[in-house]
Amino acid sequence: MTYEQYMLPIILANLVAVVVMLSSYNFPRFMRFIWGLIFIAAGIVNLITVYNAPGIYVDSFGPAAIERYQEIIYGPFSKQPAVYVTLIAVGQILVGALIWSRGFWYYLGLTGGVIFLLAIAPLGVGSAFPCTIILAFGLIFMMRKRRRKSLFGI
Repeated sequence: MTYEQYMLPIILANLVAVVVMLSSYNFPRFMRFIWGLIFIAAGIVNLITVYNAPGIYVDSFGPAAIERYQEIIYGPFSKQPAVYVTLIAVGQILVGALIWSRGFWYYLGLTGGVIFLLAIAPLGVGSAFPCTIILAFGLIFMMRKRRRKSLFGI
């Protein structure tokens, strides 16, 4: 894909990220449900994709990543993408589940989500940069209120 072909998806992703970030600040209870769904769905999609076409992750993310990430992607990651992506996907599913929990676990899920989003930012257009940084602020906004109950009232 050329740079011009990436522009529309990146612009749309960043506009959605701004809406999600602002919604996370204004409607934290509703967005808690949405964030959990986002992470769990992303993890499931990654699991399905990596077992059907593991090489797609090397081909998609390698060229646009920063140099250090390219070394990792074309090095150890390219030899066993299924192992790495499976671990990442399990982490995504865990983050989504933790966001739906309460107390310490809720904040651990939000923190894990922020770390994940910041960690994929150096993938460049592969992560629709700066979309993931904007989304990380949305999760940080979710931390602004104390949560005593889980999403399901437990």
